Amino acid sequence: MLEQELKEARRDREENKKSAPVLAEFPEAADLLNQLKVRRKKSVANLADIEAVLEILEADRSEI
Repeated sequence: MLEQELKEARRDREENKKSAPVLAEFPEAADLLNQLKVRRKKSVANLADIEAVLEILEADRSEI
C-alpha cells in the first residue's frame, strides 16, 4: 500500500513539474528603452531606469 502511495506521489510531482509555467526571458534593457521611446515619445526614462526595472522584475521572478 505504501508503494502505491509513493508511486502516486511521484506521478503527481512529475505532472506538477510539467504544468509549471515557463518563465520568459526579458529583452535587453536598451531594446526595452527603444520600444518605450517609440510608444511614449516624451518619456524621460533612461537606460539606468529600465535596468533597475528589469532587476526588480527578475528578483520577483526568482521568488516564484
